[in-house]
Amino acid sequence: MLALFIILIATIVPTYLYVRLFYWADCYEREPRWLIAIAFMWGALPAIIASLIGEMVLASPLGNGLIEDALFAPVIEEVTKGFALLLIFWFIRREFDGVLDGLIYGSMIGFGFAMVENFLYFIGAYDHGGFGNLTIIFFLRTVLFGLNHAFFTSFSGIGLGLARESKNWLARWIWPPIGLLFAVIAHSLHNFGASIAEQNGLGLLLSLLVAMVGFFVVLLTILLAWRYERNSIRTELIEEVGTTITAQEYATLIGRWRNPVRRPKSEWAAANRLQLCVELALYKHRLRRLGDSWEPGLANEISRIRAQLATAQA
Repeated sequence: MLALFIILIATIVPTYLYVRLFYWADCYEREPRWLIAIAFMWGALPAIIASLIGEMVLASPLGNGLIEDALFAPVIEEVTKGFALLLIFWFIRREFDGVLDGLIYGSMIGFGFAMVENFLYFIGAYDHGGFGNLTIIFFLRTVLFGLNHAFFTSFSGIGLGLARESKNWLARWIWPPIGLLFAVIAHSLHNFGASIAEQNGLGLLLSLLVAMVGFFVVLLTILLAWRYERNSIRTELIEEVGTTITAQEYATLIGRWRNPVRRPKSEWAAANRLQLCVELALYKHRLRRLGDSWEPGLANEISRIRAQLATAQA
């Protein structure tokens, strides 16, 4: 009973901290929590169940653990995780604004998947070697490679985000499979390194290199997305000052404002209004960049937000 409790803590607490960190990274226009929860639960339940079934079906005829781990498992897992991203992109497009949103949703799916997978690995580690073996597996899967599933699937999200922001119809079709391909390649390289690590120490170095590259790609993407969104806010809202928003609100938004993850009830109205301003800026930028033909309803959304801001101000 004590071992199970420790395993649950070792599974849930790091996942919660990672989820909070990535949710915080979406600092200007936070995605709705209900959609974040759906993405996370897809990774934790349907994606991992579909992956387990697919890998079990392929395991018998192949009979080669290295091929399964390094080739088929990454393809099956990234396709099943990426399917939820595609559903969000296609059916809830209003909440999928670009690259950062794709990265956030992909990461949440990855964290859900990793949480359940870690739990299963921790159970097996304890059964085979007690708390000593559990500690080693915990360090490897939660600390050293704790972000792996998040950044694997975030590649797919980045691909969809680039498609979302592209004006070229061909690029809109090409970016998503490119993102998925990078996710599969990174996952395959990690699994290959982990599979041969016991026989060759270079395998662990390969997996570490993949993890480091993934971390820096995700970090660079977040930093560039922050800059992109901040410039959009500065450019698109300047003409709204004095009509839709106040000069003080504009100064706040182009300064160091970040939408807080948690805030007291007394600040809800002001924070929600500022987030509406950010939505207005991003929608205007997308309309200016892509034109009305790509999203016929976008102009109406902009009018709706302007009216909502005017009503709140009155």
